[in-house]
Amino acid sequence: MSVSATDSTSRSLPGARDHASEPIPGKVYLIAVLAGFSGLLYGYDSGAISGALPPLTADFGLSAQQQGLITSLLLWGALPAIVGATLAARRYDRRHILIVGAIIFVVGSLANAFAPSPEFLMGARFFLGFAVGIANMFGLIYLSELAPTRIRGMLTGMYQLTVNVGILCAYIVGDLFQDAGSWEWILGVGAIPAVVFLIGMVLAPASPRWLMMRRRDQEALRVLGSLRGGSDYAEREAAEIRESLERQKSGFSALFSTARRPMLVLAVLTFFQVFTGINAVVYYAPIIFEDVQSMGANAGMIANYGVGIALVVSTAVALPIIDRLGRVKLLAISMAGQAIAMVVLWLLPDAGAVTIAAVFVYTFAFGIGLGPVFWLYVPEVLPLQVRAIGVGVITFLQYTLNAIFAAAFPVALERWGATVFLVFALLSIVAFVYVIRRVPETSGRSLEEIEAFWRKG
Repeated sequence: MSVSATDSTSRSLPGARDHASEPIPGKVYLIAVLAGFSGLLYGYDSGAISGALPPLTADFGLSAQQQGLITSLLLWGALPAIVGATLAARRYDRRHILIVGAIIFVVGSLANAFAPSPEFLMGARFFLGFAVGIANMFGLIYLSELAPTRIRGMLTGMYQLTVNVGILCAYIVGDLFQDAGSWEWILGVGAIPAVVFLIGMVLAPASPRWLMMRRRDQEALRVLGSLRGGSDYAEREAAEIRESLERQKSGFSALFSTARRPMLVLAVLTFFQVFTGINAVVYYAPIIFEDVQSMGANAGMIANYGVGIALVVSTAVALPIIDRLGRVKLLAISMAGQAIAMVVLWLLPDAGAVTIAAVFVYTFAFGIGLGPVFWLYVPEVLPLQVRAIGVGVITFLQYTLNAIFAAAFPVALERWGATVFLVFALLSIVAFVYVIRRVPETSGRSLEEIEAFWRKG
């Protein structure tokens, strides 16, 4: 299965047809923006805790363990939602499940804002996690299944861009309300984009691939006709989907037979995405850098802005090149940049501008590769019949590892200090080697052509 970064595009998926001339209707971009609000909400609710923790700690006297618990409960809450949504996906369209997620975002954001005690806030964060799990899982599936092949990487990568925009918005809101100590506003503002997301999903079409799984071929063809550059493109894609469905096994057992190889690759990439350190800087930048004396009292907030801006800019840079340069090269560049930056943080944890610059470089490296490419890669390498189940398993694994990481990091930082950055650097180096040797290129190939590659081995 090994495919090198230099020749993977030409050798990994032979026999694919050329999609370079495929026309793209404007409606596709509109739907992508509306679906992208799922990512914005995930990003905002994940990043908002960074600005809310200092005033929350002041108001409630939180310990390091309580800080980790409040942060991680959003991720723990995602786990039962992922299981429930995965089971529901066989009967209900991706769009309907996202509508449920939007409603939970609205209610959960308001519950966080009006929390009267740490215990109530913990419950509200756990409930809000239901929406996060649904949005992160089905937002990706929905985008990948609606997107034309030529721009699938860009549109699915747009999800990660909206996640990062959400994180940056959370940092800005956190900064605005920091002096007043208004953590209620920091956590509650997420209800506003949640309403926009809800309206957008009510107006959006169903997934054509889900419709064909339910044998509603004429409806699927109508949706494809509105999202492709003509009836010939729609009919040809519908025929490919139908042929692919006839070849596939369905059910959980298929993950360990027909989908075993892509699932293994995704599981390894999931581990590296979590344990190379991104959530340390996203969730805890103000706490990590509050004692950087050379940057003054605002070191934590400066680091926050560096993280948010780096995530947005890097992902925006990645979007137009993710289909041309390819998944593997961007992942390799990302891992190399992360390793270098983490070594600097390990050696110079209190070097003022150099430390903040290293945080920016690390986050930029993540945002150009491991962030958008990973979440693009998850739904596109899995066969249609087990896509929802497979994405559910990977998302469940990712959130479990994230929750463990989020809960453990404040304690690890308190005990071991800057040595944790060395661990992140070493894992980034291992990830670089794995990507180069084991991850196949999928750029420029339809979802059905990718399935054919895994079948041929």
